[in-house]
Amino acid sequence: MDDSVVKKILVIDDEVYIRDSVIGFLEDFGFEVIGAENGRIGLERFEKQNPDLVLCDLRMPEMDGLEVLAAVTQKKSKIPIIIVSGAGNISDTVEALRLGAWDYIIKPIQDMNVLYHAVSKAFERAELLKEKYQYQKDLEKANKELTFSLETLERAQDQLVQSEKMAALGELVAGVAHEINTPVGVGVTAASFLEAKTSEFKKTYSSGQLKRSELENYLQTVEEVSNSILINMERAAELISSFKQVAVDQSSQNRRRFNLKEYISEILLSLRPRYKKTGHEIKVNCDENIDLNSFPGAFSQILNNMIMNSLIHGFEDMENGIIQIDITRREDKEDTILFIYQDNGKGMNQEQKEKAFDPFYTTMRGKGGTGLGMSIVFNLITQTLKGSIDCDSSIGNGVRFTMKFPEHWEES
Repeated sequence: MDDSVVKKILVIDDEVYIRDSVIGFLEDFGFEVIGAENGRIGLERFEKQNPDLVLCDLRMPEMDGLEVLAAVTQKKSKIPIIIVSGAGNISDTVEALRLGAWDYIIKPIQDMNVLYHAVSKAFERAELLKEKYQYQKDLEKANKELTFSLETLERAQDQLVQSEKMAALGELVAGVAHEINTPVGVGVTAASFLEAKTSEFKKTYSSGQLKRSELENYLQTVEEVSNSILINMERAAELISSFKQVAVDQSSQNRRRFNLKEYISEILLSLRPRYKKTGHEIKVNCDENIDLNSFPGAFSQILNNMIMNSLIHGFEDMENGIIQIDITRREDKEDTILFIYQDNGKGMNQEQKEKAFDPFYTTMRGKGGTGLGMSIVFNLITQTLKGSIDCDSSIGNGVRFTMKFPEHWEES
């Protein structure tokens, strides 16, 4: 019981001697006590004085204790009410407890310590209920704040994920645009050369001085230059086609049927500008007969994030890194695809390995790293592809990601 604040008790009893003795006894223990000789007056003083506890007799004129009890609990349901009565009727006791009484003491009270014990326990219980109520309110407030913070964080994470996707797409556009410049440039140069040779040939032909050897030289030049233009334009068309499909898939979440090996080749073709001037190598071993009806954009983003992680983190200060990708059907389970990605980079320590899939965890803080790459990979594997992913790595031994997902994707 909190002794720092004086508790106020209302005693309602029509017997003057009993009322005064109870008041005197409780006042000796430091309580502020208010008396009332019947139920009606008791209710009036309850509303004016706002006591912390009520002691009430059952048998009283004008308004009995049960009526007082019902009225008090209706106005203030959490206030402790102790019935003190000599009626001795079990039905009254049951009814009093049903109406909200906290305790029931039989008169005459032979030992006043029983009264003090009942009052003390009632205040202790009231304090516990008050603390519980306050705790629930604080918890509800904290939950609301946490929910709001979580929603804000999810919105921010979604925006960051989208930004990361768009940044990857932007880098893909820049890389492929640079890559296309070479065959297009060769084609334009060859076409200009052919135009100049054709103009010279036309002048010679118009002058009537065309020799057979000049005609043969011109035809040979046309054949060689046309072949060069065709090869380079086909190369540009291949790059554009590859880029177009990968870009569309990477920016959407649509499901379609595709051959996994062919699609991975397209992804690697679009990523080639990112590593072609390095000594790094990407090797792919994939079953040619794996046709999926799944989400190609997920595969594009998974490979993009993993390869960039290897190039930026794994192969830091390395000249000849090797990425090995092995994709097979599991022998013991035909409808499961086993996708193993590994590199021979510098590897990860225990902390980095344990936090590899944590959102916003990065060893490149302040250097452009968002820490979302592998978190996105984890979500794509486990949620979009309905699979699993495990990481195995140690310092100096590269990294190995083992992914498993169903070949036949079914919407849940």
